[in-house]
Amino acid sequence: MKLERELTRDMLPAYWAERHTLFGAERADLSKLKQIDSVGLAFLVQWSQALAAGNKALTLISPPTSFYPLADLYGVSSLFELTDNTAES
Repeated sequence: MKLERELTRDMLPAYWAERHTLFGAERADLSKLKQIDSVGLAFLVQWSQALAAGNKALTLISPPTSFYPLADLYGVSSLFELTDNTAES
């Protein structure tokens, strides 16, 4: 699933409306995103937890640089598989 809108508080209502579709996808391509805030990170955590309930993991493809310090700060890095678009080629 390729995400086109920033994962921020302002965009959360649009993402939340799509959660039933999004939460079924095991891959989230974040390569187009420039920003993720704490609300966006919480959304990714919920997505990961929804998949974990079915023994699946969420793979994040090319998260923006803002993802890493937030994930480390909140201690949630281990909830995600991380990869880069270059690995997809």
